[in-house]
Amino acid sequence: MKRLSRLLALSTVFTCLLGAASGEPKEGVQYIRLAHQVTGVDARQVVEVFWYDCPHSYQIERPLNEWAARQKPPVKVLRIPAVWTDKPVMVAYARLYYTLDRLGLAHREAIPVFHAVRDQRQNLTTEPNVLKWAATQRLDVKAVRTAYESKKVADAVQAAPALRERYQVTETPTLVVGGRLRTSPFQAGSATQTISVLDHIYRTTKAS
Repeated sequence: MKRLSRLLALSTVFTCLLGAASGEPKEGVQYIRLAHQVTGVDARQVVEVFWYDCPHSYQIERPLNEWAARQKPPVKVLRIPAVWTDKPVMVAYARLYYTLDRLGLAHREAIPVFHAVRDQRQNLTTEPNVLKWAATQRLDVKAVRTAYESKKVADAVQAAPALRERYQVTETPTLVVGGRLRTSPFQAGSATQTISVLDHIYRTTKAS
């Protein structure tokens, strides 16, 4: 009987250890709390800071969209192109994003842009190259040119570094929920796990 009790006790401990190992994401491990909460944003706001030439941003794009569409109500993810002012290539890709966003095409053309940049190794950091790419996508090239050269797009690009800093982002892609909890593939372990962590953070925030 004593041996049976001991085996049962060991079994219980082992089960608890397994549960801890396969449990929910932990703050400070798979996600962190921002040092300074972003004020003036909805508690359920989801922000993605990304870069078109980042492989992890590419990997997370489709699963993030699918996750957002499954929520009730669906989540509209706020995209912010990552810009460090000493990285001209990031400034250029932010300009491409805001050009497409101004035309209402940023969401629809996200995967095609990633495909062109990451898979086909196209350089979409100059206006001529962007216009050539737009033509292959059968976009209105004149409208793309007008948006690309517009003051509103230039102003958005100029404001992008401050937006990244506001959400205290140091890597791409990064997801921030409610202006206070942040995760990324580097913290979560992979693009797929990042979405699982995001889901946990979002459900926790929604319930609070």
